[in-house]
Amino acid sequence: MTEDHSSCIRVSDSGICNKCNSKDIIKNGSTKTKKQQYICKNCKNRFIEFYSYGAYQKNLNYKIIQLTKEGLGIRSTARILKISATTLLKRILTIAKTISQPKISYYQAYELDEMRLFIRKKSNPQWLVYAINKNTKKVVGFHIGKRTNETLNSVIKTLINSNPEKIYTDKLRNYQYLIQKEIHSTKRFGTNSIERMNLNIRTHLKRLNRKTICFSKNRLLLIAILKIYFWIL
Repeated sequence: MTEDHSSCIRVSDSGICNKCNSKDIIKNGSTKTKKQQYICKNCKNRFIEFYSYGAYQKNLNYKIIQLTKEGLGIRSTARILKISATTLLKRILTIAKTISQPKISYYQAYELDEMRLFIRKKSNPQWLVYAINKNTKKVVGFHIGKRTNETLNSVIKTLINSNPEKIYTDKLRNYQYLIQKEIHSTKRFGTNSIERMNLNIRTHLKRLNRKTICFSKNRLLLIAILKIYFWIL
């Protein structure tokens, strides 16, 4: 919680533990800065009346998700929330760990495409390969890796396991060897929705803009950002 007493609830007023919500709390000395400490007799959690550092706000994760989906960079988000960039990175990774890939429905049509990007330096090009449900427009899976069949196949295998009616792609030759002819389509306008989503992603996420000083420093963080962007409403 912040030091703004008008917007925060005092522990002494609420009389509950901020971890287990037990009312069995007692005073337990004070900190070096003269802040009152409390201890919960139920869960033995120790805490103080007010946390001056912004990372202790209860709705911080929600704000991080909002700002991330709006395309703010790490340092921009840290400045707005008044927390350190290191703390923000840890929170983003923690949030991403709680997000699971959505279940894929059987007998659906999908659009599949790839997007070129780089991590840390432009001499390290990578592919973002992802697929969307043609009807719902929801992302059903993605993978980041080098420009190889293995990277493409990491998403294609997931789609094939769901017995798809059709998989629509562009005319990249690699797809011909990885997708069965019976379910593969490269017809004109077949990938309109995912091509539009490519534009949206580059517009919404600053790190993927074509002309920007922002970029991803590591693959793990980029995956975490994309999980938040794709799979949190």
